[in-house]
Amino acid sequence: MFSIYVATLLFGGVLIAASLLGAGHGADAHAGGDGDAGGGSADGHDTSTSHAWLSLLGLRFWSFATAFFGLTGLVVLKLGGPTFHLLAPAVAAAVGVGAGLGASTAFRALTRETVGQVRDAGALVGREGRLLLPVQRGQRGKVRLASPGGGDVDLLAEAAEDEALPAGAEVLVVEVRGNVAIVTRTPATGPARSS
Repeated sequence: MFSIYVATLLFGGVLIAASLLGAGHGADAHAGGDGDAGGGSADGHDTSTSHAWLSLLGLRFWSFATAFFGLTGLVVLKLGGPTFHLLAPAVAAAVGVGAGLGASTAFRALTRETVGQVRDAGALVGREGRLLLPVQRGQRGKVRLASPGGGDVDLLAEAAEDEALPAGAEVLVVEVRGNVAIVTRTPATGPARSS
C-alpha cells in the first residue's frame, strides 16, 4: 500500500502544481453548467445545482482527491499502529473525496464571481462623482463615486453629451451600462465657460 500512496500523492501533486502554474487554467470552469458570467446557463435557467455531480469528472476534483488520498495514507501508515494500517485506505479515501469536493466547490464559487460588474449598479444612477480621467464622446475616461455600501468605486465613464469633460470635473451619473457610467456635468457646475 505504501507505493500506492506515494504514487497517488505524486500524481495529484503534479496536477495541482501544473494547475497553479496555469497549465490547467479553466479545466473545469464550466463543470457547473455556467454559460455566462452571471452564474446561469445560456438559456436563462440556473443549472449549477442540477449539474453539481459533474464536478466529480473535473480535473480539480481528481488532482486534489488523489493528492490528499496519498498524503493521508502515508501519514496514517507512519503515525498509526497495526490497527490503523487496516483503516488507512478508508480514512485516506474519505479525506481524498472530501478534499476533492471541497476544492471543486471552492474553485466553482470563485469562478462564478463577476469581475468588472458593479452590483446594484442602478443605485449609482443620480450619484455625483469626480472624473479621474477626461471623457468625451467616443472616448472613455474614469470616474470615482461614493459606493452605496460605503467606500469609493471607480468606473469607466462615457460622456452623455457631445461635451468634453476634463479630469477633476464634478459629474452626475445618468446611466450605468455594465461597468461603464454614463456621466454629464453636474447641474451645479453647469457647462464650462469659455474665456
